[in-house]
Amino acid sequence: MVKTSCLLLAALWLGALSLRAQTPALAPAPVKVLVYPGTELLQVIHLLSDTAQVATSTYNAEVLRYFGAYRRHPAVRRARQLRRISCDMPVRLSWAFYNFPDLKVATMQARYLDGYETEFDLRQMQIYFQECARFYYDTRFWTFFQAHAPLYAGWVAGFERGLYQDGQLATVEQFYRLPRERPVVITLGPLNCGSYAMSDLRGLNPNLPNQRTIMVAYGQVAGGGALPGAAPTFYAPARTSQIVFHELGHAYLGPLFGRYRAQVQRLAPLFMRQDSALSRAARQRGGWSSYLEENVTQAVTNLLRARAGYLSRAEARQPDEFYRLAAELRLLIEQGYDGSPRYADFGRFFPVLLARLEQRHARRTTPVSRGSGRRR
Repeated sequence: MVKTSCLLLAALWLGALSLRAQTPALAPAPVKVLVYPGTELLQVIHLLSDTAQVATSTYNAEVLRYFGAYRRHPAVRRARQLRRISCDMPVRLSWAFYNFPDLKVATMQARYLDGYETEFDLRQMQIYFQECARFYYDTRFWTFFQAHAPLYAGWVAGFERGLYQDGQLATVEQFYRLPRERPVVITLGPLNCGSYAMSDLRGLNPNLPNQRTIMVAYGQVAGGGALPGAAPTFYAPARTSQIVFHELGHAYLGPLFGRYRAQVQRLAPLFMRQDSALSRAARQRGGWSSYLEENVTQAVTNLLRARAGYLSRAEARQPDEFYRLAAELRLLIEQGYDGSPRYADFGRFFPVLLARLEQRHARRTTPVSRGSGRRR
């Protein structure tokens, strides 16, 4: 198996060299930053329900000042009955609300929900969202949202400072050198305690153009600074770099994992059978392929954050209980791709990375033949 991996690695290297000359890359799909009213609608209701964890800031007081009289609204009462309500659920589904200010609720479809369709009853969630739409009209939510537009614009400007002026987006684009297949919308969540991403919009809302959605949660941006007396800010590049580099990485890696599915799956037995902690982590993430993708994007994230000075090199090398392969992958990427003119883009290097990973671990798991004991 080791010999086969070596031959495959050599063939991939030669293939990458032959493809070095290529036509200019397509322009990447756009990235947009905003505060989405559908997300804010759900989070206001969740704050009133007292059942969901939310980030804390001076913004909470403004929400309660305006909406506090609606704690017994049917939408709020139904929120208290949800089987699962957390930092990211059901707020992940908030793009089902659309057509503001004349709000509509899309009919969600189980397909394209990134596997989250197993975590809630779709019919009951649809009923809940209709109640949320009633809350929107009963409370004149749009009036509140419009009144806070200057505040939201300030948050967007702060985040975009890190994204553009500080070069976070350019850093990711220059590293992968690949086109993004669909637009990316980064939403800022002042009440959100956990960041997340949804890779596809078709299941949430087939009425809108497809996009990759990234939630940047104030609770994660502020960390321990998310306090009742603190005003939200979204300029914190040391923290937002983790979210930007990691989540945008999926925009490039997702198509590669689909293209090399067979090669990715061939690696599974080398890891899942040898490391029980890794196997548990992979199951929690939805399977081997998803888990490996998480590790690759975190490996790149650690490399880029260390290079930008957001992370020390010692911190970038530290083992991680969840990203158990990230340190090894970072080393392979740093040695084989980063700064090398050999590969036109990360897509050319990706199958080589998989082959090198297979080669290393096949060598570790190959049984040693004892033979007859004679010297040769």
